[in-house]
This record gives sequence, structure tokens and C-alpha cells, in this order.
Amino acid sequence: VANSGFLSLCAHGRVTGLAVEAGAAASHVTPVCEGRTLREGSHCLGLAGEQLSLHLRRLLLAGPAEALLQALARRTLSQMKEQCCYVALDYERELQERGCQPPAQFQTPDGHWVTLGTERFCCPEPLFQPRLLRHGSPGLHQLAWQSLQAAPEPFRRHMLGNIVLSGGSSLFPGFPERMCLELNLLSHGTGVHIEVLANPERGGAAWAGGSMAASLTSFQHSWMTKGDYLEHGAEYVQVKF
Repeated sequence: VANSGFLSLCAHGRVTGLAVEAGAAASHVTPVCEGRTLREGSHCLGLAGEQLSLHLRRLLLAGPAEALLQALARRTLSQMKEQCCYVALDYERELQERGCQPPAQFQTPDGHWVTLGTERFCCPEPLFQPRLLRHGSPGLHQLAWQSLQAAPEPFRRHMLGNIVLSGGSSLFPGFPERMCLELNLLSHGTGVHIEVLANPERGGAAWAGGSMAASLTSFQHSWMTKGDYLEHGAEYVQVKF
């Protein structure tokens, strides 16, 4: 067992940094210092791919073809989201201009066509503005900034240059650029310029990092063995990781 944020950093060849994960069921921000997860600076956002797919359905139901959209399987909705949606750099401006990119066409498995207009960028926006789905949590970029501020001073500057994106919901076109833009707006006046690392294969970064970490003999001290479990019980996971 290992923290997925740490594994995402491993996939990028790092043991110190900030992992920003946007997955299927939830999104997480995890600061890691020399391979050790800083629990006090970690945050969870209860919004990710599954909620965004349902949000896309609701957005589309506001238009025509309601019966067709009601019948769409969740897998088809997810495919539509992945193929057609993107993150806006300036959400408010795109709303006013009804989108800076042309509408997208998606063909359902039964041959029908669905046209997406403003839904393309409205769908993933709750990752940055959870209030759009009536969530009281700060956006993912704000949680990332809070984690950076909570990191020990000796590691903070190193983390600023090692912000790693991972998870399938980070694959939206425009997501890395928006995250970078928002973090630099939050850091304005500090004299620091922030960059984010967005590997094209980041959707499976935690799996790749797990494979790499498990092959290292130096990682074996982090394993929780069957003996540990039998001696300390399941709650030992919280102590170990």
C-alpha cells in the first residue's frame, strides 16, 4: 500500500513535490517531502470524473433531445466528456462569447449525433469552481496553494518547481494551462513563477509510479507486511502511510 500522490511523483522521477490528482471518484492534493507524505497539508475535493459526467448530462438535458440523453449509458457519457470537453482559460469570457471553440459533434453507439456547445467547457469547470455544483470546497488550484503554504519552508521552494498533475480528469485540454495560470495568480507578488508538470501519460501515473517504486530495494522499508497487519491491525495503515 502506498499513497497515490507519492506514486504519481515517482512516475516523474521525483520524491519531493506536490501531486495534484484529478481522478474518477475524487481529486486529491498531496505534498510529499523526500518520499514522506505530509498528511497535514493534504486535501481532498469530492469532485472528479464521475461527478463531471453526471454534470454533463444535466447540462445537455437543458437543451433538445432530452429522451436520447436520458438513455445514454454512463460509459457513453464518459466517452463524450473525454472526447469533446476542455477547460477554459477564462471561463467568464467564454460564457459571454458562448465558447471560443466551435461546437463539437459526438456520435452515440446507436448512431445518433449530439452537439455540444458551451457544455464543452462548462462540464469540467467545477474542478476550479466547485460552487457550480453546490460544493463549499475551494477549487483544486486553491487547495494546491494551501498545500504549498503548509509545506515546511526548506521544502516549499523545491515543491514549487515540482507540481505534478495526474489522473484521468487532468487530461482535459487546457487543464494544465489553467492550473498554472490560477496558481500564478495566487502567488502574485511573491516573486515566484510556478510551472506544472503534465506528462501526456499522466492518466495512469499512479500505476506507473507504483511499478517503479515496488522495484526499488530502498522502498521495501515502506511496505506494510502481513505480519504488521496481524500485529497492529488495519489502523496501522494510518501510521505507516
